[in-house]
Amino acid sequence: MLSKGEREAIVAAAAKVGAWILADEIYRGAEMDGPITTSVWGSYDRIICTAGLSKAYSLPGLRTGWVVGAPDLVERLWGYHDYTSIGPSMMTDRLASIALEPRRREWILNRTRKYINRNYPRLRNWLDINDEIFSHVAPRAGAIAWAGLRKGWNSAEMAEELRAKKGVLIVPGEQLGMDSHVRIGFGGSQEILHKALARISEWLEEKHGC
Repeated sequence: MLSKGEREAIVAAAAKVGAWILADEIYRGAEMDGPITTSVWGSYDRIICTAGLSKAYSLPGLRTGWVVGAPDLVERLWGYHDYTSIGPSMMTDRLASIALEPRRREWILNRTRKYINRNYPRLRNWLDINDEIFSHVAPRAGAIAWAGLRKGWNSAEMAEELRAKKGVLIVPGEQLGMDSHVRIGFGGSQEILHKALARISEWLEEKHGC
C-alpha cells in the first residue's frame, strides 16, 4: 500500500529516465482497513498493471488475471500469452465475469476483509507470545504474515519438519531469497488456523524447548 506521495515519487523517478513501472496489484482490495488502494494506472504513460483473482478475490482455482497497459503493448503481450499458455476455458471466463460484476465484486472483497480482520488478531497474538522466536511487522493488506526467525534457523528445514511431523504447511523464506523468514497464510478457516498454530507450538516445544 503506497501513499499518494510515494506513488508520485516512484512515477517521477521512472519518468526521469524513461523507465517502465510494472505494478503488481494482486492484493488491491484486500486491505485490512480504509479504502481500496489507488491504482498507479493513468499516472504515467509507461505503466503496466497486473492483477488477478487469486489473492483479494480468493479464486485461485480460476487461474486467470489481467494486464492493463497501452494498447500496442497489450497486443504484444496477448501474442506472448498465446504462445506460452493454454487459453482459459469458457467456464473460467464466465465465472470470472460473474466475480467481477460490480455488486458481486464488492461482496467478495468485503468477505476477504472479514476473513483477514477475523483471523489476523489470533495470529498476531501467537507471534507476540513467541516473540523470542519470531520478529514480525504487521501486514496492511492480504492474508499472509512474513515472520523473521530470530534464532537463525533454516527456514526450509523448519518447513519440511512441520510438514512431515505436524501436517502443517508454511512457506520457507529460502524460496524467496530470505532464509531467515517464513511465510504464514491466515486467510482460511479460523478453526484450521488455530489447529495449525497449536501444532507449530508443539513442534517448537519438542524441537527446541520453546
